[in-house]
Amino acid sequence: MKQSEKLAVFRYAKTRFISRSVVIVMVMVFTVLMFRASSAELLLWFVLLIFLLSAFFTVYGISPMFTAHWLTRSRLILRQGIYFKCVIPLRDIEKIQPYDAEMRIGLALSWRSSILFVTSSRYELVEVRLRRPRRFWQVLGFAASRIVFNVEKRDELLSLIEERMALLAPIEPNRPDAQLGNQG
Repeated sequence: MKQSEKLAVFRYAKTRFISRSVVIVMVMVFTVLMFRASSAELLLWFVLLIFLLSAFFTVYGISPMFTAHWLTRSRLILRQGIYFKCVIPLRDIEKIQPYDAEMRIGLALSWRSSILFVTSSRYELVEVRLRRPRRFWQVLGFAASRIVFNVEKRDELLSLIEERMALLAPIEPNRPDAQLGNQG
C-alpha cells in the first residue's frame, strides 16, 4: 500500500491475470502454428484471429496488472484493468467488513444475493454494503447492493476507511434539504 494524506493505494493479487495471460499467449502460439501449415486464403482469418486474441490479451491479461484500488478522503475507487471502475462516495457506504462467505472469482454478479464480485483471489476479501443499490454496465446494467473485492492488506484498508468515514460531517436530519440526496 502506498499512502499519502489524500490518497491510499491498495493493490490486489495478480496471479489470476498472470495465468490468464499465459493461456492466451499459448493459444496465440497454437494459432500461429495451425495457420502456418494452412493455405494463403486463410491469411485474412489468421490476421483477424491474432488481432482479436491480442486485444483480449491487452484488456484482460495486461491491463489488470497496472491497476489498484484507491481510497481518497471521500471516495473508494475500485478498479480492475480498463474494464471495471467504480467510484463509491464514503457517504454511500452503509457498512464495510471482511467477507468470508461463498464467492466467485472475476467480475461476476450473484443474482440471488445482489452481490457484485470484483475479485482475483479468494483471500483478503472485503464486502461493501451500499445504502442504495447501484447499476453496473459491466454486468449488463444489473443492480447490486453489495460489492466484494480483494486487497493485499485488508486490515489496513478497513481501518483507514473507518477512520475516514468518521471524519465525514454528520448528516443533519432536521435540515430543510436533508432528503435532497435521497430522491428517486
